[in-house]
Amino acid sequence: MGLKPDIYALKKWGQNFITDPAMLDKLVRTVNPQTDDIMVEIGPGSGALPRLFAPRVKQLHAIEIDPRMGEYLEPIQNEIPSFSYEHKDFLKWSPPAELGDFRLMGNIPYYITSQLILQAFEHHERIEDVHFLMQKEVGKRLIAPHGSKVYGILSVYAALFAKTEYLFYISRHVFYPIPDVDSCFVRFSFDQDNPVSAELEPHLRQVVRTAFNQRRKTLRNSIKSILKDKDSIEDQFDLNLRPEQLSPMDFLTLTELIFNQN
Repeated sequence: MGLKPDIYALKKWGQNFITDPAMLDKLVRTVNPQTDDIMVEIGPGSGALPRLFAPRVKQLHAIEIDPRMGEYLEPIQNEIPSFSYEHKDFLKWSPPAELGDFRLMGNIPYYITSQLILQAFEHHERIEDVHFLMQKEVGKRLIAPHGSKVYGILSVYAALFAKTEYLFYISRHVFYPIPDVDSCFVRFSFDQDNPVSAELEPHLRQVVRTAFNQRRKTLRNSIKSILKDKDSIEDQFDLNLRPEQLSPMDFLTLTELIFNQN
């Protein structure tokens, strides 16, 4: 993120820098950083948000895929002791044990938004909360109720793994270059009791992905490859439903039935 950096944005990394000081200030106030926070930022760009956040927290570690941004981030690292960064793809990053639990934020590229959200959910046991700036349509999908046309994999995960909040709309005109779509700011909080056990979690992901990969088919057909005892399950669950008709808790129940984890 940055205030009109004197470096051109690269389309291959989906770069759109925030140029509006009022919006940057609103993001800081919304995240509300605390002096004992350990934070991780995806894609700090030319460093507008690190300059605002790092003095307010115990530690801010940024992960930047674009090596050109070192020119902007290195001076911040030298000036502010609480700030550090590394050149890496977040999708290939794993939080080191010494980092402890942390808060995650980022102005994430539109073209890999879903992947980054799923990656964050993979580390939900280590993350206190997530604040992502993302495409507005994806934000709406995250909070979509079952039965709606945009309800899908992300909707189920967002409901089961976190308290998900669509915080506010963001105009495309606060970015440089101006993207083709508007954005929104979303918060995932992981401090609630997670109904999904660690043992069941990979099975749940398998069931949800398999069902929605053929969302027009009934469960009887879409998940038949993972049904161990269809007749037994059918006595307790309606397999004639389509995936969008199942609530997130229905998916959890179905997974428990399939893998005998109840």
